[in-house]
Amino acid sequence: MVPEKPESATLPQRKHPHNFKRRAAKGALVVGAFGVIGLGAFYAANWQSLQHLPQLAHSASVHQRVKWTHLNQVSPWFPKALIATEDRSFYTNWGISFQGIARAAWVDLQTGQFTQGGSTITQELIRDLVLTPAKTIPRKVSGILLSLMTTVLYSKQQILTMFINEVYLGDNAYGVGQAAESYFGISAQHLNLPESALLAGLPQLPSAYDPLIHYKLAKMRQLQVLNGMVQDRMITRQQAMRAYRAPLPLK
Repeated sequence: MVPEKPESATLPQRKHPHNFKRRAAKGALVVGAFGVIGLGAFYAANWQSLQHLPQLAHSASVHQRVKWTHLNQVSPWFPKALIATEDRSFYTNWGISFQGIARAAWVDLQTGQFTQGGSTITQELIRDLVLTPAKTIPRKVSGILLSLMTTVLYSKQQILTMFINEVYLGDNAYGVGQAAESYFGISAQHLNLPESALLAGLPQLPSAYDPLIHYKLAKMRQLQVLNGMVQDRMITRQQAMRAYRAPLPLK
């Protein structure tokens, strides 16, 4: 005798894969919509203030009692050395370096701390004039978005001019004009390759690389800058070694 199947026994219904795909697509659309709205709100809140970035840079110079230095008043060696050290893709990037961000994120994940910056010259400018140096995720995200917007608003020459006037270069010197006078007693226009390479290495750690206090460390950093210029084919290896061996007429 064949046993009867219980009336309540039913096979579970399988969920159709297309239903899952539709739900996932709807969820992605919702998230995307909120993302666009958020970016639009961020854009609206910050676009007006970014239009006053040159005034902020000028105000920082006035506050530090620094005379504004135009790019054509600076030795061409200094911006070359600065770009080779701080932001090698400066003239081609959109204010951020995806490679630098990825490298910094990887190191941060490894250490569990915000130890790496991965910043471009544009990001450093935004950090100094608009944001705070606090290393938090919201601040970093804001810095990335503001740097992208800054690249849309200003030319590379304008961004570089603002940066070289407000960047801190140690020894109470803000901007390349004041630093050239403070360290060497000359104008920025007369900086040679060895002097430019030395100053270009200071923004990373101005106190640690201060040549008046830590001369050996400053020379090591100068060599790093010169090697970067060689890698970018700005100078030859022979020029780099001559510049490294050249005496520095520090005040």
